[in-house]
Amino acid sequence: MSRNCLLVISKNEGLNPVYIAEQVLETSDVVDKVIISDGSNKEDFQRLKRKESRDIKVISEKKFIKTEVRGKGVGMINGGIAAIKEGFDNIAFIDGDIYNPNLGSWFKFLFEPLERNIDVVKASFLRHPADAQITRHITKPLIAMFFPNAWVIDQPLGGELALKKEVLKDLLMNDIPPPYDWGIDTFITMKSLIRGYNIGEVYLGQKMHGKKTLTNLREMFIQCLNEAVKMIFYYQKLNEKQEVKNIVKISSPFSKKINFNENYMDIRSEVGRSLGHFKNLKKLEMPYDHLFYKMKNLSGYSEFYESTKPINVDIWVNTLYWFVKKYSYDLIEQFYMRWKIRALSFCLHNISTYEEAEKTTVEQARFASMFLRQIKREAAVEDKQGTI
Repeated sequence: MSRNCLLVISKNEGLNPVYIAEQVLETSDVVDKVIISDGSNKEDFQRLKRKESRDIKVISEKKFIKTEVRGKGVGMINGGIAAIKEGFDNIAFIDGDIYNPNLGSWFKFLFEPLERNIDVVKASFLRHPADAQITRHITKPLIAMFFPNAWVIDQPLGGELALKKEVLKDLLMNDIPPPYDWGIDTFITMKSLIRGYNIGEVYLGQKMHGKKTLTNLREMFIQCLNEAVKMIFYYQKLNEKQEVKNIVKISSPFSKKINFNENYMDIRSEVGRSLGHFKNLKKLEMPYDHLFYKMKNLSGYSEFYESTKPINVDIWVNTLYWFVKKYSYDLIEQFYMRWKIRALSFCLHNISTYEEAEKTTVEQARFASMFLRQIKREAAVEDKQGTI
């Protein structure tokens, strides 16, 4: 019988990581031990330590890693090393800010597929139409563009996942090293694809957790885009490539009952806060960039609303391709502003219902999955015409 460990990755979440651990151990019969890998301030860390028990262990996120960097990746790598050292067969991760009342039932569906021909299990959740703007417009379409077999992956950045021990060891310890920051989820998903592992994705209902505004997502955007581009370049340079496997959709009994009561984000306020920032837009030599550069000179919400109508799926996928083609860290702020314009455009014009938001997200990924083949066909036609 396989031994399963759950890792709770936390930073300044109070005692919530302990509540997660206690709930899981009480309601789930598949988790043998919980390790909390914590990067909190000294006071919060000591409060967690005092809650240790036979089945709940609390360790500093720096226990096995000597670095001054602080970030989610540090906590996940450190927790992964701890679980590997203790000899667990399968290892799952969960973010420490989750407060679902039924999360104990998740782990049957995260761990059980690892007993079959699945190497990595990713969780997907019902999401508010305004949520997941980095997933919708960066990571998901980039995966679709450069790993088209995996274009149907729904939530590649989710912090809730499970892996076989040997797979986790390979991802963390072999060849290209993992990042210490928000890029860790991008790294795990893309490296799993590059290594040819079988990835399953299971729907687990609606996740309740802390939320961030678009403005507060700046560092996450930068780190996720940097990691995605790094992994794309790494893959393209490999002399021998593994076959990228299709994503396996794993069935579960969780219903898609749509119940979003909270006001997730004040879009008008986001636009108002952003217009001054958009004054810093510079021209980039990319197709359709004039549509983004136009935002530099807008003065109010109504103008922004009208000017963002043309920024649709095909415009954005084309722009994203040029992000990779022209990638330079010196341009990262320009990329960030264009992503924010796309995210606001999406929120203004494509989220009147949950169904519309998800349909647009899928259409964007599907279009991205065909994009490279399309431009290769166009280039071939141009070359042929040039020889006449």
